[in-house]
Order: sequence, then C-alpha cells, then structure tokens
Amino acid sequence: MNRLATIVAVGLASVLFGARADALQDATAAMLRKDWPTAVRLLEPLARSGHAVAQWRLALLYYHGHGVRESDAAAREWFEKAARQGLAEAQFELANMVIYGLADVPAGEDPARTAAQWYFEAALQGHAQAQYSLGILFLTGSGVQVSADEALKWIGRAALQGHADAIAYMKARPTPAR
Repeated sequence: MNRLATIVAVGLASVLFGARADALQDATAAMLRKDWPTAVRLLEPLARSGHAVAQWRLALLYYHGHGVRESDAAAREWFEKAARQGLAEAQFELANMVIYGLADVPAGEDPARTAAQWYFEAALQGHAQAQYSLGILFLTGSGVQVSADEALKWIGRAALQGHADAIAYMKARPTPAR
C-alpha cells in the first residue's frame, strides 16, 4: 500500500471509529433520558456491525421491552453475541437469563452448568455480581461441585469490591475454629 493510501485508510478508520463512538454515546444519552426509540435506532446498526457494548445495551432494551417489544429470545441473542466477544456485563446477564430459565440451552445441557460457565467468565474479569453469583453456585452445588473454599474465594472477591450481599455474607459466616 502506498503512503497516500495508508494515510487515507487511517483517516477513514478514525472517522468511522469516531462515528461509532458518537453513536454509542448518543444512544447511551438517549437511554438515560428514556428516549427508547432513539436508543434503539442508534444501537441497532452498531450491534449488527458487531459492537459488543451496543449488543449488550440493545439486549437490555429487548429484555425490558424499552422501545421494542419485550423479547427474551432477542435479548438472549444479543447478550450471547456480546458475551462471546468477552463483555463481562453481557456474560453476567446471559448467565442470569439461563439460571432463571429465561433462556434455553441446547438439549442435554445443564442450564445451571451453562450459567456457571458464563458467571465464571465474567467473574474472571472482576465483575463483582458475577463473582458473588458464582460463589453462591459453589455453596449450593448448582452447576458446579459444592466447594466452600471456592464459594468463599469468589464471594470474598465480590466483597472486596463492595458488593453488599457479599459483604453481609462474609460478616455473617462463622469463623473456623483454630
């Protein structure tokens, strides 16, 4: 590629990235002012082009029925697209949908195990709610093997981030005898 073509390509990429960032900011502002139709109009093209944050936000709109017909199926589809790109917020939301029976899993799969896997992915990224939820799964053995040590590890991590329920659990748990 010659120098002029490189400069044009970099300039075009900057403009396109800037336009995407502006559209996402505008969509976020629309969501904050509860202008759902504008948020949907701005998020859809971004989500369809593979923008993970736009996919997650569009999923939230479908989940709550803001600006679109409420649809667990559409919410799950968009959450999963963003989750597969590594977006912790989407991984957490997808895990919640699965664990609460709002999203189907393939035949023969254990929904609790699928949810645990998504909570784990988000928890590894430091998502406090996912850490707490994963800890609860380890306490109950839902989708994972019961492990008080793993439960304490994940709930403790959430508590360190200020997660209120995790803090309450850590304060209330009995201290081991020495």
